[in-house]
Amino acid sequence: MCLSRSLFFALAFLALGCTTTADAQSRLSQGWQFEAGASAHVSGYCGDIGHKGSYGVFSDTQWNLVQMGGGFGARAQQSGKRLGLNFDIRRIRIQGADSMSNKVVAFVRNLHFKNEMTEWALSADYPLLRLGGQMGSITMMHSLRLNAGIALLHHAPMAQVDTDNSCYDLLVEMGYTTPGAWHDLRSMRTEGDTYAEYVATVPLGISWTMSVDNGSGKPWHITLNGLWRWTWTDRLDDIRDQYANPWEMTPLGLALTTQSNPNDLPPCAEAPSISTFQFQQGLDLARQPIRGNVATRDMYFTVGLKVARSLTASSTETFHKKRFRGPRVVNKR
Repeated sequence: MCLSRSLFFALAFLALGCTTTADAQSRLSQGWQFEAGASAHVSGYCGDIGHKGSYGVFSDTQWNLVQMGGGFGARAQQSGKRLGLNFDIRRIRIQGADSMSNKVVAFVRNLHFKNEMTEWALSADYPLLRLGGQMGSITMMHSLRLNAGIALLHHAPMAQVDTDNSCYDLLVEMGYTTPGAWHDLRSMRTEGDTYAEYVATVPLGISWTMSVDNGSGKPWHITLNGLWRWTWTDRLDDIRDQYANPWEMTPLGLALTTQSNPNDLPPCAEAPSISTFQFQQGLDLARQPIRGNVATRDMYFTVGLKVARSLTASSTETFHKKRFRGPRVVNKR
C-alpha cells in the first residue's frame, strides 16, 4: 500500500514537472525567436606583410591570398524588439607572403606565414533599415543591420623553410624539415619572445539579411555580411619586433626567423643588403635590425554568406509599425 502511494505521488510529481517544463518552453518560444544556420566566407589580414599603397587596408591587403572558411551560428531576438543576439563559431584562415609584396624592403626580407584560426564570437545586431513586401503567398523582408561584439580567437601561425635557404638541404638531411612541411612558429620563438595562443578581438561590421517565408511561419534567412576585427596582438603573422639572437634558437628556428637569401633578391639596383635582415653579432640588443613594426597591431576581416532558418515561429510581416492616423473626423459645419 505504501509502495503504491509513493509511486502515485512520484508519477504525479513527474507529470507536474513535465507540465511546468512544457509551459516554460511554450512561454520561451512565444517570447523569443531563434534561428540557426551555416556560413561560408573569404578572409584576409592587414599586418606587417602587405602592399604599399595610399588607401589603407584596401591597398595593403594581399587580395590574391584571401582564404576560404566556414562556420555555424545561431541568433536570438525577443519578439517585438529590434536588437538581435548572435553566437558564431568560425574557422578562419589568413595568409601573407613578402615574395608577393610590391615593397622592395619586404621582398628582400622574404618572410611568409599562414594562420588557421578558430573564432568564438558573441555579437549584437541592430537594424538601420527594414523593408518588407508580398509576392503571392511568399513574404519577403530585408534588413540592413549594424553588428558589433567581442570574440575569443585561437591562432597558430606557421611557415615553411625557403628552398633557396643555403642550409635547406642540410636541414632536410638532419631531419629538421621535409619538403613542403609547415612549422609552428610560436614554439620556434622566432623573435625570442613567447605569446598567447588565445587572444580577444572586437568584430565590427554591417550585414544585409533577406528573410523569405512561404507560409510555414519559419522563414529562411540569407545574410551577406562584412566584419572587421580589431585585435590586441601583433603576432597573427609572428612578426613584431627585432631579429633575435640565433644562438638561443634551434637550427630550424634560425632558418625560419631569417629567410632573406641571395637567390631571392629582386633585379634592381636599390635592393637593401641581406645583412640588414639578420641578427648582428656584437651589436646591442636595442640596436638590432628591425623585423616588424612594433607600433601596429594585426587585423583581419571576413566577407561571407550565411543561410539560416527560424527554429520557432517568426512573423515576417512586421518590419515597421503602421503609422497611427486616429479616427476619422467628419466636419459637420
